[in-house]
Amino acid sequence: MKINGVELEDLDIYDLEVAERYEKALENLTGIEEKVANKKNSESIRIMCNAVFNIFNTMFGEGTDKKVFGKKVNLLTCMSAIDELVEKTNEKKKEINKFTSKYSPNRAQKRVQKHTK
Repeated sequence: MKINGVELEDLDIYDLEVAERYEKALENLTGIEEKVANKKNSESIRIMCNAVFNIFNTMFGEGTDKKVFGKKVNLLTCMSAIDELVEKTNEKKKEINKFTSKYSPNRAQKRVQKHTK
């Protein structure tokens, strides 16, 4: 998976441990608006980017933030990178939806009805 132009290992989002780590890591973004409310712009950038850095370090290993972002702490770059991560993860979720919809009870029932007519 490529994030911010840097190649990272693909996340196996269907592995239980990876899924739990991913969910827990993203929870760190919940309520971040309240954390940065009434802060200086520079403080807000630092808080939000550090939250994103922590997600990448949690998911891909310590030091990944330096690999993906270098020494810059840029809010737009951080938000774009987290957006890329979520988009790529959601693409993987679509793959499993193909399987689950194929064997959903409603679809199986329709096939049986079609063959019994």
